[in-house]
Amino acid sequence: MQKLTLESIGTHLTIEIDTEKSCEKDFHTITERLSHFEQKFSRFREDNWLRELNTSKHAILDDDARKMLSFALSLAEKTHGYFDPTIGKQLSRLGYGRSTDAQENNGNFHDVKIHDHEVFLQNGVELEFWWVGKWYLLDVISSLLDHHDRFLINFWGDIYARWEWNVGLESPMNADEIIGTLLLRDSFLACSAGTKRKWGNHHHLIDPHTGESARDVIASYIEGNTGICVDSYATVLCVMPWELAMKTLEETKEIEWVLIRHDGTLFRSRGSRSEVFTAG
Repeated sequence: MQKLTLESIGTHLTIEIDTEKSCEKDFHTITERLSHFEQKFSRFREDNWLRELNTSKHAILDDDARKMLSFALSLAEKTHGYFDPTIGKQLSRLGYGRSTDAQENNGNFHDVKIHDHEVFLQNGVELEFWWVGKWYLLDVISSLLDHHDRFLINFWGDIYARWEWNVGLESPMNADEIIGTLLLRDSFLACSAGTKRKWGNHHHLIDPHTGESARDVIASYIEGNTGICVDSYATVLCVMPWELAMKTLEETKEIEWVLIRHDGTLFRSRGSRSEVFTAG
């Protein structure tokens, strides 16, 4: 078993490849790819592409930025704005992460305009790519390892399994406990919970329509065929009202799911391969 452990884009990455051959070249390629991504899209750098975009409100999109932003805007439309790539300022207003001195954000995802390979920001909106970057990179990394028969990628709880791996579903209430297990087979798994990143009376999963932390769905576990898809739905379902979350799941056939409601009641799709013990 070959293993890579890395701190990247502000989070923890572990890759395990079931092979006796050296994976040094693969690990070097992945490390360089992540480093390049972080240099360009980190919100903590003062002189990169993202800072220039949010300052000048205009930038040229490379392939990474175009794919991430196009997906985000499409999902924002589909979810009636419950997924909103401009949510960062509302988080800052509530005291999450680094504050900003930029102008007030009076807009939403409708104020992000793409024309050919250019992006324009209106009404003081700003973008961050951390929310979708890890999800997108999960797809990138899995494609870089596609020549291997069996491997597992764990990007701080967002997972891709090639071949079969049995993984635990972490309790939203206690990180040392699991509520069940899931047999992953050539698929992606993403989990989200408003109980994990809390400060004061808030957590990081914000309802864009109210500007406050969402409460109806306390945890989601989503399985599907791409990292960016499962991660985005894991997040957006946790900021929706319960009825809309269930309606969205009925209309989204490409994913399997487990959801925990605010009262602790657990629901799961008929096609889910999870074995659940308790809602924890």
